[in-house]
Amino acid sequence: MEVTIQKIPGGLMVDGLKLLKGKCGCTSMAQCCYSWSRVKQKGQHVDFEAKMTGPDTQDIFSWGYTVRKNETTITVRVDDARDKEIYTGFIPPAVSEWADRGWEVLDKTGDREDGTVWRCAMCKWLYNDVKEGIPFEQLPDDWKCPTCGALKKAFEKIG
Repeated sequence: MEVTIQKIPGGLMVDGLKLLKGKCGCTSMAQCCYSWSRVKQKGQHVDFEAKMTGPDTQDIFSWGYTVRKNETTITVRVDDARDKEIYTGFIPPAVSEWADRGWEVLDKTGDREDGTVWRCAMCKWLYNDVKEGIPFEQLPDDWKCPTCGALKKAFEKIG
């Protein structure tokens, strides 16, 4: 069975999973993070690369994987930061999500360490369920971004 790769707004949908690009869109409300994610397709090969670090990052680590299904391969490479507070790109699906769809894991380096991540659309501040200790969905509707005061509904799930 052929793997479907289709263009969607902001990136690609591969076998039902999104690989999205995003770039630094500095706001006057927050320090520039210099972060990004990009997606490139060459035939049946897709590369996803992300830089989730910034100029003040102190704790950098790398992770990634390569998966294959039939003739299609996906390669993910991420420079990540344990101390990131803002990020303008998108987080790729976990390697387990590909494996659950029947993809063979060819290579894996390190692991993504953060849990579910939500991003403020106004200032790009990140709410990390693991770091904060409370799932985002359980926050009250009147909860506000601690950086810019945006309402909970201004947040988008990015990973």
